[in-house]
Amino acid sequence: MYIVIAGLSDIGKHLAELLAKEGNEVLVIDRDPAKCTALADNSEIVAIAGDASQKSTLEEARVRNAHAFVATAGDDSENLMICMMAKEMGVKRVISLVDAAEHVETFKQAGINLQVNPDMVAARHIRGMISQPYVKDFLSFEKADIFEIEIEEGMKCVGRSVSELATPLGVKVLLVQRGERYLDEDKEIRPKDWLTLIVNREVAKRGTEFMNKWFAKG
Repeated sequence: MYIVIAGLSDIGKHLAELLAKEGNEVLVIDRDPAKCTALADNSEIVAIAGDASQKSTLEEARVRNAHAFVATAGDDSENLMICMMAKEMGVKRVISLVDAAEHVETFKQAGINLQVNPDMVAARHIRGMISQPYVKDFLSFEKADIFEIEIEEGMKCVGRSVSELATPLGVKVLLVQRGERYLDEDKEIRPKDWLTLIVNREVAKRGTEFMNKWFAKG
């Protein structure tokens, strides 16, 4: 596949290198000539020093022939403009990083696939580690969050089955693991079990209340 990436941020650089290692033809656009030279000298990736918000630069990058275009440059407004230009030039798969959560809907309405900035996801994860110390791992998706919880002595869920926890609408226990075995819903939850839970984003507050009720100690 031929893939064009606008922006040599850390994410843009690592993405380009990963895609190139898989045998894809990758071209990167960045305003910084030194970054472009360094990347091109140390890989098979083609790098153009230029402004991706200029149609002439996108033409030089043969964007019309790209299987996918990814914007990892500048702020959200610049990424949105660049992606819109790529779509107008006929790219079917257009993807962008989005820094601010309030801009997500704008990108969706424009028909642009998006990835919320990992820095924001990491911040949410750390916040959860502070306010919900029972959460050991966390995955964030567009419409839901998945939490992995290690069961400990003193949690109210100990001695109860999954069916007894009475999960509210929008919250679901996906599985309970004990060693290499997955437990049925009617089995008693014990310390050292691992519980995986999914919470719909629309009921995040309800999900937090449920988790604090059953998994917070003290």
